[in-house]
Amino acid sequence: MIKTFAQPWLEEFWHSGKHKRVPSELEARLLRKMDMLNRAVARKDLQAPPSNRLHALHGDREGQRAIAVSGSWRLCFRFEEGNVFDLELVQYH
Repeated sequence: MIKTFAQPWLEEFWHSGKHKRVPSELEARLLRKMDMLNRAVARKDLQAPPSNRLHALHGDREGQRAIAVSGSWRLCFRFEEGNVFDLELVQYH
């Protein structure tokens, strides 16, 4: 279950399905990925489909994980005891 958001606007998007910071072509896919995170109870739930490309982050993001949304867009978060914390949408590279 998604417990906390690192970006207040992403929480607004989660509740409304729209936000000016989210490109329109990303909206549906992002909502599906967020719904998957919300339903996950174990890390293995995030490994499928393989297109998620679940991976651990390092450096200043040690302890976080990320899944692919589309292109260079990723959802980054901490996953603890079946809950998602500090969820944020970032564009890599």
